[in-house]
Amino acid sequence: MKQRMDDSELLAALAGGDLKALECLYDAYATGIFHVLLARGLGREAAEDILQDVFLSLLDRDRAVRRIRNVPAYLITVARNMASRHLRRQRRWATLELMEPLSVAPTAAEATQKVTLRQALRQLPSEQTENALRYRAQLLSESFGDLGNS
Repeated sequence: MKQRMDDSELLAALAGGDLKALECLYDAYATGIFHVLLARGLGREAAEDILQDVFLSLLDRDRAVRRIRNVPAYLITVARNMASRHLRRQRRWATLELMEPLSVAPTAAEATQKVTLRQALRQLPSEQTENALRYRAQLLSESFGDLGNS
C-alpha cells in the first residue's frame, strides 16, 4: 500500500502540473474546509461552490504553491476570504433590491421585463454583475438628487 505524500511534496507535484496531487489535497482537507464554510453562515450550495473555488485557486497560483508552508491554514484563509466576499455580495444584492424606487404598480410588461433583467444579471460573472449594480445604484442616486433640485 502506497503511503500518502506529505503536503510539501503534493504542492511540488501540483506546481509541476500533477492534478493527482490536487485530488490528494482535496481528499485530505475538503471536509474540514466545507465545515468552515458552513460555520461562516453559507448555505450548502454556496459552500460547495466556494469549496471548489478554494481548491481551483491552487491551480491559479502555479509555482507559487511551493511557498505555502501550512496547507490547512492557507486553505482555511482562502475559504474564509471567499466566503466573506460571497456574503458581502449577497448583502449588496439584498440592499439594492430594497432600493427599488417607489412608483405606481408596474404593468405586466414592466414586471416581465424586470424579471428578465434580474435573470440576466444573475447569469453574468460576479464582477460584471457588481458593475451593473453599481451603475444602477448611481442612476438611482442621480434620480433622487434630481428630485431634490426640483
